[in-house]
Amino acid sequence: MEQTKYEAKTHTSYNKRLKESRFKVLLLLYRMGGIPLNMKSVSRLNAIYNVSLIVCFYVTNIGVGVDMLVHRQELTLAMKNFRTYLGMLMTISLHFSVR
Repeated sequence: MEQTKYEAKTHTSYNKRLKESRFKVLLLLYRMGGIPLNMKSVSRLNAIYNVSLIVCFYVTNIGVGVDMLVHRQELTLAMKNFRTYLGMLMTISLHFSVR
């Protein structure tokens, strides 16, 4: 009985380390994007960074949308803004689904 508990503990800790090493780049990118995955506690500096990152992203998104509407008569500029705006909308949907 004791041996199975010990094997289960080592197996789960091994899997956690394996996941950390295998998905290190993705976890780093998510954490840099303001999504603290697999973190036990978030520092105050990280919390401030997350809030400022999200606020800046949404303000930039609103600014690109307004700029697209203001310059809708100039087709080339409007299309450049639309491509940026569409990419940002996809990022917003990813942010909402992961968050």
